[in-house]
Amino acid sequence: MDRVFLFDGTGLAYKAYHAIKGLSTTDGFPTNAVYGFARLFLKMLRELKPRYCAVAFDAGRKTFRSEISKDYKANRKPTPDDFKVQLPYIKEFLKCLGVKVLELPGYEADDIIGTLVKRLQEKGFEVVIVTSDKDMKQLLSPRVSILVPPKGKEKAKWIDYSSFKEETGIEPETVPDLFGLSGDRTDNIPGVPGIGEKTALKLLREFKNLEGIYENLDRLPKGQREKLEKHRESAFKSRELARIETNAPVDVALEELLLKEPNGECLGKLIEKLQMRSLYGEIEKLFPNIRFSPPLQEGEEVEADEIKSLLTADLLPKEVATAEVKGGIYVAADGKFSKVSPRELPALARGNKLYVFNLKELYHTVGAELKKLKTFDISLGYYLLNPLLKDYSPEQVIGNLLGAKVELPVHLHHGIKAGKEVEKKLKEEGLYRLYAEVEHPLSYVLYKMEKRGVPFSEKALMELERELEEKISEVETKIFELAGEKFNLNSPKQLSKVLFEKLGLKPVKKTRSGYSTDVETLTTLALEGHEIAVHILDYRKLSKLLSSFVKALLKRIDETGRVHGNFIQTGTATGRLSSAEPNLQNLPVSDPLSLRVRRAVRAPEGYTLVWADYSQVELRILAHLSQDRNLIEAFLKGEDIHTETAKHLFHTRQITDRERRVAKTVNFGIIYGMSPHGLAERLSIPLQEAKDYIERYFQKFPKVREFIEETVREAYKKGFVETAFGRRRPLPELKEKSFHKRSFGERAAVNTVIQGTAADIMKMAMVNLQPEAEKLNSYIILQVHDELVLEAPEGAEEEVAAKVKQVMEGAANLSVPLTVEVKSGKEWS
Repeated sequence: MDRVFLFDGTGLAYKAYHAIKGLSTTDGFPTNAVYGFARLFLKMLRELKPRYCAVAFDAGRKTFRSEISKDYKANRKPTPDDFKVQLPYIKEFLKCLGVKVLELPGYEADDIIGTLVKRLQEKGFEVVIVTSDKDMKQLLSPRVSILVPPKGKEKAKWIDYSSFKEETGIEPETVPDLFGLSGDRTDNIPGVPGIGEKTALKLLREFKNLEGIYENLDRLPKGQREKLEKHRESAFKSRELARIETNAPVDVALEELLLKEPNGECLGKLIEKLQMRSLYGEIEKLFPNIRFSPPLQEGEEVEADEIKSLLTADLLPKEVATAEVKGGIYVAADGKFSKVSPRELPALARGNKLYVFNLKELYHTVGAELKKLKTFDISLGYYLLNPLLKDYSPEQVIGNLLGAKVELPVHLHHGIKAGKEVEKKLKEEGLYRLYAEVEHPLSYVLYKMEKRGVPFSEKALMELERELEEKISEVETKIFELAGEKFNLNSPKQLSKVLFEKLGLKPVKKTRSGYSTDVETLTTLALEGHEIAVHILDYRKLSKLLSSFVKALLKRIDETGRVHGNFIQTGTATGRLSSAEPNLQNLPVSDPLSLRVRRAVRAPEGYTLVWADYSQVELRILAHLSQDRNLIEAFLKGEDIHTETAKHLFHTRQITDRERRVAKTVNFGIIYGMSPHGLAERLSIPLQEAKDYIERYFQKFPKVREFIEETVREAYKKGFVETAFGRRRPLPELKEKSFHKRSFGERAAVNTVIQGTAADIMKMAMVNLQPEAEKLNSYIILQVHDELVLEAPEGAEEEVAAKVKQVMEGAANLSVPLTVEVKSGKEWS
C-alpha cells in the first residue's frame, strides 16, 4: 500500500525563515524563507520519493480555538512582515512543482492534516506527517508515523507509534490530556499551573486520561490535589485547545494528492523573479525531464598550447576570463578554455584584458607578477553594486548577471560578458572610480599583508595558555564547591539544573529548552549577590580567551612564527574589511589578561612594530558631513571633543572622568543611532536623564540633528545611502511594515554613511601607504578598524612613523583635520 506524505507547510516555512538570515534579491525583497523552504522540500522529495503528498498551511490566526479561549496563541508576536510576504511565493513554488496545497479558513494546518490522517487510515493507507510540531504526536498510530525534518547538521528523526509509547508510556490519543495538565507555552495553553510534563506523564501513565485523574484525586498528594482542583476548568479547556480536529470540512479527493509533473516554465519564472538560481541544478537533477532554457553555451576545452596561440598570435588585445577552479587555474577566450599553470598565466595575459574572480586570491596563486597585467575583478565590482550578498563566487556572479545556471570551467568564457556588464554598471552608478582607485589596488595590499603574516611570540602564547588553564581549573573548583557537585559547565541543561533546581536560584527568563543561562541571566544573578554566577561568568570569559584566541592562534603559527590571516574585501555592507581564519581584527583588549594576546604580536629580530591609529575619525567625519559649526570649531582648535561635549551636558567647566565617559558614550551613541532607552541602559541612568543628555547634545550641535534627519529622509526616498566617496548600501529594511526593522534601517543609514566613509578613508590610506612602505623596506601587516600595524627595520621606526602619519592624515581632505597617533615598540600594545 502507498504511503501518503503530509507536510506541515506553515511550520516548515517558519523553520526555513529562522534558519537563514539576510537573504534577499538585489532590490531588497526577502527570500530567506522561500529559498530555505525550497531547499528543504526538494531534499525531502529526493529522499522520500513520495507518490502521494500534500502541504497544509494555516489560513490565518483566527480559528475555532479562538472561540474556546481568546488567549489562545495571544502571547505570540505578530507574524513578521518579511515572512508574511514570502508565503504566497512558497505556495506558488509548491504548485509549480505539482504538489497539492491545502488551506481552510478557521482551521490550522494541524486540523487539515488530522482530518486527512483519519480518512486515509480508514482507506488503508500509511501516512507520514512531516512536522516539527509536538502536538501532531496525538495522531500517531500503527499506520501513522512522524518525520521531524533535520535541524542544522542533525539527521531527520522518525517517530512511530511504538517508539512514542516506549518513550512516554502513554497512548498518542492522550497527548491533548498531557497538554491539558502541563500546558503549552508556544500556543499559550495554560494547563494546570505547577504541573510540569514529568508529573503529567506520571499521572497519565497511572490514570490514563483527565477523567481518570479527576476521579482519583483523593489518591494524590495534597499539593497536586489542590492544584488540580483549583484549575479543573483550565485543564479540560486546555485539552480542547490542544486537540487536533479530525473532522474538518476538507474538500480534497485522493487523486488530487498524487504528485504531478512539475511545470518547468512556472518554476523558471519564479526562480528568476526571486533570484534563486542555485535551485536550477537541484531541480534538474530531481526531474530529468526539466531543462531550464536558454542554457548557456558551453566552451570548447582545448590544449594549453592552443590557448597560448590564440592569446599571443594576434597583435590586437583580447579579452580573457580566468578563475581558480578545483584542480587549477583555467583561462577562457573566444569560446574556448584550458587549464594552465600559475607561472604561465602572466605571459598568456600580457597585453590582453584579464577578467578575474577574487584578484587577491589569484595573487597568492600566481604572485606579484599579476600586478603588471590589466585586470578587472568581477567579484569585487559586483560587490560594490550589490554589497548585501553573501556569495560572490564566479558561478553566483555570472549566474545572477546572465540569468542562467553556471558550471566551471565550461562556462568560464561567459565571465567576459559578465565582466563587461559589471564595468558598465559601475560607470553608470558612479562607482567605477571607487573600484579603480581604491578596491582594485587594495587587493594587492591585502595580498602582501597576508603573505607577510603577523609575527606572534609562540612562547608568550604558550605561557598564557598554561596560565589560563590553571585559572580555569581554579574557577571550576570554586564553582563545583559552591554547587556541591561536579557537572559539565559547558552544558546549559546541566548548569540550569544546578542553578535553578539544586541551588534554588530564581530564574530570570525561560527558553524552549528550559531556563536560560545566558550572559544576561548570569549577570543578573551576579548582581543579586550569587557568588557562583560571578565565577561562571569568569569561567566563560577565560574559556573563550583560551579556545577562541590563544589555542586558535597557536594552531596557526607557522614555522617562521607568523600567522597568515584572510582579509575579506566583500564581507561587510559598510565597506569595512573583515578578517577570518583567524579573525585578527578581533583580538581582545577588555582587560590586562586579554591584552596579553595583543601583546603577543612581537616583531622578530631586526625589526620593530609601528602602529598608527586615527583619532576619533568617525566624529571628525560627522563634523565634515554635518557641517556643524561647533563640532568643526572644536576639532580645528584641537580640543578634546568628549570634554567639550561633557561641559555642555553637565553645565560645568570642570569635568570629572565619569562625566567625560558619559559624554563619550553620548558622542558615539549618536553615530550608532542609540535611543534614549539604549543610552539609559548603557549608562545605568533614568530614562529622562538620558533624554535630557541627547537633547542637550543636539542643542550644542544642531546641524548634527539636521544631518541625521536628512540622511534618513534621503534613504527612504532612494532606498540606499552613499558614503562621502560614493559607496552605496541598499536599505531594504526601510520598506518593512515592522517598526523595529525600519528603525534598524534608519540607524544603519546614518551609521553606514559615517562608518563607510571611515572605511573608505582607511582603504585609501592603505593603498597610498603600500608603495611608501616598500621604499622603506617596511610591511603593512595588520588593519584593525581605525588602526594600521607595520613591521619596520630596527632603527628606521622614526622615519617609518613619520611617513605613516603623513600618508594617513593626507588620505582625505575634510573640513577638519585627520589626526593620527603613532607608536612603536617590539610588541603591539
